[in-house]
Amino acid sequence: MTRARAVVLSGGYAHDFAQSSAAIAGFAEDAGLLPEIFEGVEAAVGALPGAALLIVNALWWSMEQDAKYAPHRAAHARHLDDGAMAAIAAHVGGGGGLLALHTATICWDTQPGWQALIGGGWTWGRSQHPPLGPVEVTLTEAGARLAAWSAAFSLIDEAYHALDPAPDCLVLAHATAGGAPQPVAWTRTHEGGRVAVDALGHDARSLHVCGHAALLRGLIDWSTRGGDARH
Repeated sequence: MTRARAVVLSGGYAHDFAQSSAAIAGFAEDAGLLPEIFEGVEAAVGALPGAALLIVNALWWSMEQDAKYAPHRAAHARHLDDGAMAAIAAHVGGGGGLLALHTATICWDTQPGWQALIGGGWTWGRSQHPPLGPVEVTLTEAGARLAAWSAAFSLIDEAYHALDPAPDCLVLAHATAGGAPQPVAWTRTHEGGRVAVDALGHDARSLHVCGHAALLRGLIDWSTRGGDARH
């Protein structure tokens, strides 16, 4: 029996994407999917036809917001062109799933279609995060149902603030790191497909925390039409 495929787009600035993408690919495999990891947008988009799920675990953006990024632009600055954006939107619109993980909420600041598709994300000058450190995560009722995990959990991560999920997003989890709780995981439907966002996941250590792993498995299951978290 041929397994459905999960395309994992991996890579970018200042994170160990090799380890975290291997971890998330393992969760996809546990769900019965065949994961394929790509380090370039063109290759990943080219592999999308027929795939059940696209997982974006990457950090590529214009890097124009601060001079401190200038030395890294040649290696890591990327723009998502309209053709690639259209292919991703078509994947979702055709019934495919999309999971945007952690830094994917920062990606492609020059492509408004990306945040419109995932239902929120990083806004330069507004969004921020405390330093990597202890974070308390609380699941909403819908999140607990999706993850089959009712307890709060703690991890070492970056808790992104002010990602501003859209009104049509179903928030699944809030994170607290010294301030007000912040929505960090949500789902939304788009045309014929399903979009999930988990803004946690700085590294593989975070992904393997039991409560977080349960949430991720639930998001993968829901994104490929197995789960039941709905509006």
